[in-house]
Amino acid sequence: MKKLKQLPQQQQPMRRSSSLVTVQPQIELIQFEKNASLTQSTFFKTFTEMPQMTAFTNQVSRIPSPKERLQVQLQHNKKQRETIINQSRERQENAMTEALSLTQKTKFRNYQKLKRRDQSPKKAMELKPQQKVFQLPKLDAPIEQIIDTPNQLTFYFESQRLTRDIRTFKPSFTEQAAFSLFNDQLYLYGGIGGDGIRNQMLKYDIKFQIWQVVQGIGDHPKQGRAGLTVVQYKNKFIYFGGCGQYNPKLKLRECTNSIYEYTVSNMNWEKIHPQGDYIEPRRQHKACLVGPKWMLVYGGINSNEEVLSDTAVFNIEKQVWKLFKVKSPPVSCHAIVNISSQGKFQESISTEIMPLDNIYSFGGKDAEGNSINVMRKLSYCNSNNTPLSWDVVETIGKGPYPMHNHTIEYLRKVQGIAVIGGLRDFIVNGTLESDEYYIFYPTLNIWQQVIAEGLKIPRCAHSTILLSSKIAVFGGIGSERYLEPDVGFIETDQQQVLSRITKDRIMHNITPTLEEPSKMEFQLRKKRSMFYEESDASDGYKPFKITLRKTTQIRRSYLPNPQRKQVLMRYDIMIGFVKKVIHDNLHILQNFEKYLERKII
Repeated sequence: MKKLKQLPQQQQPMRRSSSLVTVQPQIELIQFEKNASLTQSTFFKTFTEMPQMTAFTNQVSRIPSPKERLQVQLQHNKKQRETIINQSRERQENAMTEALSLTQKTKFRNYQKLKRRDQSPKKAMELKPQQKVFQLPKLDAPIEQIIDTPNQLTFYFESQRLTRDIRTFKPSFTEQAAFSLFNDQLYLYGGIGGDGIRNQMLKYDIKFQIWQVVQGIGDHPKQGRAGLTVVQYKNKFIYFGGCGQYNPKLKLRECTNSIYEYTVSNMNWEKIHPQGDYIEPRRQHKACLVGPKWMLVYGGINSNEEVLSDTAVFNIEKQVWKLFKVKSPPVSCHAIVNISSQGKFQESISTEIMPLDNIYSFGGKDAEGNSINVMRKLSYCNSNNTPLSWDVVETIGKGPYPMHNHTIEYLRKVQGIAVIGGLRDFIVNGTLESDEYYIFYPTLNIWQQVIAEGLKIPRCAHSTILLSSKIAVFGGIGSERYLEPDVGFIETDQQQVLSRITKDRIMHNITPTLEEPSKMEFQLRKKRSMFYEESDASDGYKPFKITLRKTTQIRRSYLPNPQRKQVLMRYDIMIGFVKKVIHDNLHILQNFEKYLERKII
């Protein structure tokens, strides 16, 4: 109590009572200017704003009621937020306006330059002998059309061949299998070959180029699948549909509508029992992932060999089917792709509405069994994001021939859809299968034929998966036979393609000289020990060092050393041959002394 008496009268605490009424001090809120200058930052306090902010803080602290103090602070924060949003929006609009005006000015300036060069009179020039004149080529089309035309692309295909022996495993000939990627390993399941339907899960290590059989656990498909689809959801593979072995009693190949989930981490199979609408069993359909948790299925063939036209969506998390009435003609053996960005941040967004992803479908077979080459795009209802119809896209340029059993992949770097292989209804270049590559640009609706380099193998009914700039290809049918079960890679990065083509040309020019070496090369090979160290000799891929004289700088050739072919001997065949020779000449060996006497006589 003594301490309270010593305090000044203004600072003594006020006691609450029913008779006393608290008088609220008048607070003058600092009003910030709404139209603040753009040079003044709202995120950092200037020297003029700091005293205002200090005065406002002192005034707020004098309010006795915590509730009223909080309301004043919230009002002040709301005004500051509105000011920051308005200034940020104004800055963004000004930046966009400046960028658009700068782009238009640059485009118009380039057009005026090219137009001025074409219309300027050419001066007569007196040329010296062996002198060339390089002039700007005349443009047949306007500059706007040239800017919108994409550059010519080139793809390079190479195959990783594996020799069959006792130590290595190699899969059998396969078509219509499910191909997927997880980390640095390719997973192959199902398919059909000469010995029937496959029921194995195979794993291919891209780094070490090794095939392995994965022994899964759990409830896996009993008879295998062919003509099925797979989508990747987190660390799981979702397999849907397909057909099994031929049923001789019913005289048909039964299709299925079952869904199996394979977890890569623990190699566990699980059969999913979905709810919702009934989906007809099918094969030769196509599926893709929509958003973070939806699988879209389109088209296919049922057990009665009827071509389907329905579109269904499966919610992977809730395990519910939803069948939509989408306007579309019947189609099978086609290919679809989702070109919308599927980032990892979408998995964290919890939403129950399917996003409006851009999904394209190309080619296939219609209800009469004829191949088509129509590009379609899925359209939605804007109110509830419901799929409505597969609309035909009007394209420009020469596209692929009508085909089916092909694959398509979306290349994000060039923003184009690549079409790989396919089976035509008529023969082109001696085969029904296609060895050509085409690319479709969705933003421009333009077709372009890609220049094919490297190995040219006609194929259809194969499997592909995108690996950054490469497309992995496996299996299929080509030239009316099963193709070798080797993994091939289509390089789409133009810098890598150029380096591969240059390396092939150099090796092609060097190859004839290696078969018939000249005298100088023979001398260099003879004196190799003078400049080549034994520690550098290796059968692997190492640069070949060549230094004709001892200098501080080492010249290197980064071409690969010629691979030494290792002769694999079948000892069982050799032992069997030796036994047969001994058995045929056993009478000579038993009477060898008489045989020698007869020879001497």
